Amino acid sequence: MVPHLGDGDWRSIAEQTSNEMDPAKLMILVEKLCRALEGEHEKKSPLGATSTGNEPRSFTGDQA
Repeated sequence: MVPHLGDGDWRSIAEQTSNEMDPAKLMILVEKLCRALEGEHEKKSPLGATSTGNEPRSFTGDQA
């Protein structure tokens, strides 16, 4: 089930993502989860977001 746009808590999005079986819906949830986590990062960062959003993402944990 794809969440409504108002559902912003990343934890609930992550839970929905872990249960989704439909690949198309899963992609939507993953994108929404990334945006929600970026928003959390911006809130917690003392300087705010320095990313333009165009940088490639690393999902392996490598920060080069």
